[in-house]
Amino acid sequence: MKVAIIGTGLIGASLGLALRKSDQVRTVVGHDANNANLAAALTKGALDSATTNLTDAADGADVVVLAVPPSVIEEVAAAVAPHMAEGAVLTDVGSVKQDVVAAMERAAAGRVQVVGGHPMAGSHEHGPEAAIADMFVGATWLLTPTPSTSDDAVERISTLVTAVGAQVVVVDPKAHDLLVAVISHVPQLTATTLMTLAAERARKEDARLLLLAGGGFRDATRVAASNPEMWLQICRENKDAIVQVLDEYAARIGQLRMMLHDFDSERLNTLLTDAREARNAMPGKGGVSGQLVELRVVIPDSPGAIANITSTVSGLDINIEDIGIDHAPDGQRGQMRLAVSGFEAAQKAHDALSEGGYEVLEIAS
Repeated sequence: MKVAIIGTGLIGASLGLALRKSDQVRTVVGHDANNANLAAALTKGALDSATTNLTDAADGADVVVLAVPPSVIEEVAAAVAPHMAEGAVLTDVGSVKQDVVAAMERAAAGRVQVVGGHPMAGSHEHGPEAAIADMFVGATWLLTPTPSTSDDAVERISTLVTAVGAQVVVVDPKAHDLLVAVISHVPQLTATTLMTLAAERARKEDARLLLLAGGGFRDATRVAASNPEMWLQICRENKDAIVQVLDEYAARIGQLRMMLHDFDSERLNTLLTDAREARNAMPGKGGVSGQLVELRVVIPDSPGAIANITSTVSGLDINIEDIGIDHAPDGQRGQMRLAVSGFEAAQKAHDALSEGGYEVLEIAS
């Protein structure tokens, strides 16, 4: 296939890198209104060719991918659709689908096929410089066809999605927006709120507060470092679904407050236990058997130290359930957090790392 990618930011450029490794794609051409992004994507190797002419990019393409903000989807779709071959497929990579898919179908006017798409992958970084070819490996890629979408169009996009290492899930556009509000949009806003709360407390009460932030806080607020402009657009496009889920979440927070106020230990225990079981049962990596135990290992200032630490643990046939790195303020030193299942496994890993000359500061449950 010939694939045209309109928009060569993080996702567009990463997709280009991945597609160029695939035997399903003959050529990848890119276009971006930002010439610097386009040049960077070309230099990075994400494109076979680049053009500043939008219609030239779409000409002769079997698939056109709109990797542009939702606010300009309809405008860009209207510009490219008339220049696509009849029966070609128009898709996108946005995280909001109902209004976007409707906009693309209006632009397509029945001449080309429309398959909404949403790769559940990304980074808090942005721009083509941060693009990686393995961005989508193991990720879920949601496709949102409508009753007017042909099976062949869905199959064509599914082939590309599979080729870049992602797993296809097909869902209705309206249902999609409610689902991602639960598992993506509200978590983003929750992390944002928690981060601003901590920052304001640090400014008003004690500047040392954020120095106390450990792995749990850093993990919970990681997405707060994401691009504000992108999230402002997502909130605008999916505000109805987000408000609905926020209302449900606020009600649950209210219930939690009452449990704590009354210290209803039975209900609190049920809540914590149910959440743990649900988290362990999430698809993908699978559940964690036993108590998660965290080791903190000082990272030596030497090449290959991180790889040596993880290989030492995995060499004991111990599965690393989670991993993280906390850097010192000077940026030169750090600690690695390794979560393993069970105290026995943690002690084995602790002993092996210590024997290997690594400093293990603590075992924290």
